[in-house]
Amino acid sequence: MQKYENTTIAKVMEEMNTRYFLPDIQRPYVWKAEQIYALYDSIMRGYPISTFLFWEQSAEVIDELTPRYEFIRTNRIEDRDKINTSNDKEKYILVLDGQQRLTSLYLTLIGNFVIRNKLQDLYFNILSGIEEDENGNIFEFKFFDYNFDKLFVDNDKLWINIKYLFSYIDEYDLEDFIEKFTEENNITLEREQKRFSKKLWSNLRSKELINYYPEREENMDKVLDIFVRTNAGGTKLSKSDLLFSTIKKDWGNARDEFKSLIATLNQQDKYRFSHDFILKTSLVLFSKTQEDIKYSVKNSKNIVQNIESNWKGISSAITLVINKVDNNFKLSSHKVISSYNALIPLIYFIYKNNLKTISSKDSLLMRRWLIKILLNGIFGGQSDTMLFISKTSIDNATTKDFPYQLLIDDISTKTRKSFDSVSNILDNQKLKYNSRDSYLLLSLLYSGNINFGAINNGNLPQQDHIFSKEELKENGILEEKINSIFNIQYLDAHINQSKSAMLFSQWLSKLTTLQKREHFIPHGTWDINNFDDFLKERRDLFHIELQKLI
Repeated sequence: MQKYENTTIAKVMEEMNTRYFLPDIQRPYVWKAEQIYALYDSIMRGYPISTFLFWEQSAEVIDELTPRYEFIRTNRIEDRDKINTSNDKEKYILVLDGQQRLTSLYLTLIGNFVIRNKLQDLYFNILSGIEEDENGNIFEFKFFDYNFDKLFVDNDKLWINIKYLFSYIDEYDLEDFIEKFTEENNITLEREQKRFSKKLWSNLRSKELINYYPEREENMDKVLDIFVRTNAGGTKLSKSDLLFSTIKKDWGNARDEFKSLIATLNQQDKYRFSHDFILKTSLVLFSKTQEDIKYSVKNSKNIVQNIESNWKGISSAITLVINKVDNNFKLSSHKVISSYNALIPLIYFIYKNNLKTISSKDSLLMRRWLIKILLNGIFGGQSDTMLFISKTSIDNATTKDFPYQLLIDDISTKTRKSFDSVSNILDNQKLKYNSRDSYLLLSLLYSGNINFGAINNGNLPQQDHIFSKEELKENGILEEKINSIFNIQYLDAHINQSKSAMLFSQWLSKLTTLQKREHFIPHGTWDINNFDDFLKERRDLFHIELQKLI
């Protein structure tokens, strides 16, 4: 078993983009100036800068699996995604964990950081190091415009260019330079301050502060499994990211095709589909065993060919189902779909039968099945199992119609998962104010009553208390009852804002008879004194409506 090893920042910087590269699974550089200041403060104070995960392999092995991207020389968007194809080293290292930290070091020691479209260099205030600032940093670092002086005084602070400091090969030459400058400018450094620049130089040049795990395994699936388990911080990556990188490598248009389809599906921020969903869908479409549904590099060769050859049919089936979910099923927001994987069996049915439209009968059966699946949280765990059972059921169906009952029976039989009655669904403790489950239920009950067609955040569904929270609290009503699903209405942002904390009696007086029916307001006279009866009566109305749906 490999052990952690150490090296210097300088050694890594010297081989950036000649030996050290990024795999395609890594995400864009996102660090801000404040994060860089904290990183350098940790370096100065001798604090750990966390561990790194490096994958060391021959160019032949690495290039077979993923492109080698260079570290950016500036943090401009146009400087991203530069692929390196040279083979001048026997072995290369891909940085699987530590991209943001190494990129920050590279930009400040060799490249340039860009702020408001201006090249910047990082400077260190040699006179700092006495007390912490509001961010918890003791040592002060700051960006100044590129081509400032190597060393200068500003507001009683002595700033040295980090890039210039790092360029010195000998620490004593650096010390002589600073001493000469301070004498010429009549600046007195305390004994400790005289050591600061030398300490920073030493920590960058000679101290082995890079603590890394050198993975040398050739099997990329094993490498990624290590990566996923150890990547506790930063932007989470997954096995689908690696699979997607291999697809992009072997299919040049994959990035653009996926991006275009995802933009079409998401309609800005209405939904939140990603390449994970498209990949999982594709794996299901072409799977022969449940193992084939897993994100795995060994599946990549066949899946790339299948996706590229059948892309038109895949994208058409996905689009057709999502449009149906949006326009006919009225599940018109990411807030109301608890599992996107529950949509995949619908897509498989469309793809398998090469359907260009969905009949009214299939639409009713698909909607009924999806509602039942989502309300019961069937795809909440073991989704690969559920997906393969669903695909097998569709393959075994003897009818041309969507096999609603066969799917339900097979899932119940093969997984022993039970489908709750309407009463049990309504009594689910997760059905409370602003929960995902409550959004789903309310969207079904209010189906078609509210138009969320406009594509903007302000028109996404929202929830509001019918009896206001303030009104109920003042009368000693328990939080559990205040946030009960039976005291929640479904509405858009504009109406929600206008209602605000309006008293129930005032709000109710403004509603028409139709609006009362749309909001499931029971017949009768209601006020805070019979609030419990109101909840019970509204639950009965929910029960009647939900019974029709499932």
